[in-house]
Formats: sequence, C-alpha cells, structure tokens
Amino acid sequence: MKKALIIVIAALGFVASVVFSFRNPDAVATSAAQPWPGGMGPLEAVDDRWPPQPANEASAKLTSLANALPKNDAVDDFVAREITRGELAIGEPPSIQDLGAIRELLLHEPVVWEREEGIGGGDKMNAKRTVQLKVARLLVASALTKARAQDSAAWDDLHAVWKLARTLDAHPQMMAQTAALSMARMINAVAWKMPLPAPAWYSELQTRDDVKPLLESFQFQAASYWQDDAAIFPTKWLAASIEHDRLIAEQLYNLTQCDVNAQMNELGVDLSSVWRRAFRYRAEREATANASRVREGRPIETSSRCSDGSWTFDGTTLRFSREIPTAAPDTPMPLALRVKP
Repeated sequence: MKKALIIVIAALGFVASVVFSFRNPDAVATSAAQPWPGGMGPLEAVDDRWPPQPANEASAKLTSLANALPKNDAVDDFVAREITRGELAIGEPPSIQDLGAIRELLLHEPVVWEREEGIGGGDKMNAKRTVQLKVARLLVASALTKARAQDSAAWDDLHAVWKLARTLDAHPQMMAQTAALSMARMINAVAWKMPLPAPAWYSELQTRDDVKPLLESFQFQAASYWQDDAAIFPTKWLAASIEHDRLIAEQLYNLTQCDVNAQMNELGVDLSSVWRRAFRYRAEREATANASRVREGRPIETSSRCSDGSWTFDGTTLRFSREIPTAAPDTPMPLALRVKP
C-alpha cells in the first residue's frame, strides 16, 4: 500500500511538472487580446455587452401557457413535412390547440427572459429552449392551416414567431442563438406559401442575417473558456486554441459562399454544423423571396449574394444552382421550389 501511494504521488508530481512546463500566461494574454472580426473586440470586452437582465411577468406567463399545451407529435411532423416539401400546396393539417392567448401575448407584450451566466447547457436553459421551440412550431402549424384556407391572418402567427425569436437577441449563449436561427428558418421556409401580399414586418426577416449574432455567441463561448481556464491552466495549448477559434471567426466573417464547411472549433462544442445551416439560410431567404416574386408575376433575381450559386426559373420550378445538404436532425427547406403547377 505504501509503495502504491509513493507511485501515485510521484505520478501526480510528474503530471504537475508537465503542466507547469506548458504554462505560458503571456501567450494566453496575447491571444485573448486579439480583436475579433466585425468590431467585436478582444475577449475581455465580451462581459461588458451582456449585463444581468431579470425576467419579466410576460415570459413567465408565456411559459405557463406553453406548458399547459400537451406535446403534439402530429404538429411537429406536419411542420417538418411542409418545410421540406417544395410544393406550394399545403397538405392536410392536424388538429391544433387554440393559440390565441399565446399569439396575442407575443404580438402585444414585450417578453423578457432572464439572462443567465455561462455558456448554458443546464436543465433550466434546456427547459426554456424547449418551451420556445414548442411555441414556435405550434404557431407555424397554425399559420400553415390558415394559409391553406387563404386566410391572411396566417401572417399574424408567423409575426408572433418572429417576435419570439427577437426576444433571444439579448442572450449570448449559443443555445439561444441557434433557437432564434431555427425560428427564423421555419418562418422563411413556409412564408412563400402564405397569402399575398406579405406584411411590412416580413422585410425585417428578409434583411436580417444571423451569422453576426452567431459569431458573437461564438466569441462569448471562447471568452467563457478563456476566463475559466486562464486562471488555472494558462497553457500554450489554451493560447493556441483561442487563436484557432478567432481565426475561424475571421474566416467566417469574410466568407461569401453559402456552401460552407468550417473547421471544428477547439473551445466548446463543435459548431461546424451550425455554420453550415447559418450560411445555407442565406440561400433559403433568396428562395422564398424569388418564389414570392414569381407568385406576384414579377421576374426572379437570378444573381445571389452566395458567390457559389445563382437562381433559375423554368416557368414551373425555381432552382438554386447547387444543393447544400445539411446533417440530421436539421430539416431544411429545399432549394428547388415548384411554384406553379
């Protein structure tokens, strides 16, 4: 036993000496001080952008209303089917609960969620995200049901989802920003099936690009790991990882393609699939905008902000010049839409 204890102590001493030999606080400080793209500044500037924020009564009320609604797999399947089906006609919807109170709350009351510390991933944040996406899917299903009946009130349901997505702007965690991206993509993926004309608020969705807020969340994630690790293990590896992730952000900020395969980040959960969805969404917005032009009797925009693609319309089908696949569980809208019979 005494011999084993001596061996353990010796091993720990060896590990400690190895770790100490890799300590390089100056290198970590230099990496952390480098400015991130888009005016985000260095890592030490991150906390100043996200002061504490308490929740308000409207968010508690929305949570209560949402939790009172049972989970509806038929609604989830209906929404996924319509998002991924490149046909203008809307299929038979399932029965949907009354969402009037939720819709009116989102349209007329400011919903403020508590801003949490850290990068997220705990039970509380997961539960909040589940509620938010549940409400979004229910409202999108309601919008599709109304659009099938040519009821222009369908846009009110989508507007409520847009308002819900915007309640997440003040939250730096990647979980919040990917939820907001999912909501925006859902709205856009069904908007081309809605009754014409589109309301004025919809231009906000068309002009907003979600890459920048995702990059800000990426920086927030890197800053969190830097703050946690620099005090204990300010190693060469940490310095290199901070710089590696900053260079990923710089590359993404300057990319003009929509078919993107980003490197895997070294700090935190791999975000490469997030970047693929976010850049594909640029093409998705163009798909919806061009489909609406066709329905209005106007010519499409053949050019694209995506430097690696363009649009064509053969009189029936609107098509992007390349497919941009994403991995499950993502259910993206197709980039080929049958706009006319």
